[in-house]
Amino acid sequence: MTRPVTVTDRTGLGQALRALKLSGMLATLDARLAQAAAGDLGHLDFLQVLCEDEITRRASVSLAKRIRRARFEEQATLEGFDFTASPKLPAAQIRDLAALRWLHAGESVILYGPVVINGTPTRPQECLRRRR
Repeated sequence: MTRPVTVTDRTGLGQALRALKLSGMLATLDARLAQAAAGDLGHLDFLQVLCEDEITRRASVSLAKRIRRARFEEQATLEGFDFTASPKLPAAQIRDLAALRWLHAGESVILYGPVVINGTPTRPQECLRRRR
């Protein structure tokens, strides 16, 4: 007969997770163990939630790297955008597009309008010349 194995010292688990580059799991392990002990998570749920934590961490790190490499002068988000500064912008439509429901529905979106560079309306031909 096999006896159930109880891990009381998690240093070995921590080392294994670091060796496998699963630090997202390591960061949330205590909280997830508490959820499992409370009966909120079964074995498969526990493993699934830990994997989702790792996926979330990797996506966050990847996004942060891409933003750093892009060398944006300042970071801006749609949530922080001041739509009152440009009342002509259709805020509801822009937020609706940002929700990506059109993508999940298999629809296409075409955005058009005047091109503005540094606050100056520009014709598309001039933009192409400036890039060259």
